Amino acid sequence: MSEFTLPANSKVGEGKHWALPRPAQHVKSFRIYRWDPAENANPTMDTFDIDRDRCGPMVLDALVKINDQIDPTLAYRRSCREGVCGSCAMNIDGVNTLACLTPMDSLKKGTSRITPLPHMQVLKDLVPDLSGLYAQYELIEPWLQTDQPPPDRERHQS
Repeated sequence: MSEFTLPANSKVGEGKHWALPRPAQHVKSFRIYRWDPAENANPTMDTFDIDRDRCGPMVLDALVKINDQIDPTLAYRRSCREGVCGSCAMNIDGVNTLACLTPMDSLKKGTSRITPLPHMQVLKDLVPDLSGLYAQYELIEPWLQTDQPPPDRERHQS
């Protein structure tokens, strides 16, 4: 019989519960993966309660509200809010998706779970290490290229 042990910092524990300061009618709870490498501790799942009547409709709006009003130490990426850049990619209720394009109404009833993308190394909380992705982009060069010398001012599109 073989015995296997998980690597250090791989067991996720129960974190803090951030309840609403006053009762609300439409409450959505999120269990969010928290890990800070500076603390040298195992990751936890913190639970945040959000008043849906005082928050935008998307999951990214809830993350912004948590970061602005509840816990400013929550780390995540966001940029365009349009579903173009992909910086807010994370695992929401078991689905790899963009937080800016995921309406809270589409989530399961009860508490939803938000974790970093499962196939990437985590730098902190919901922030994955993108250095490997950028290295792959550089190899395939997925941008417009020209054989013309650069103009003095700007390139005009036809």
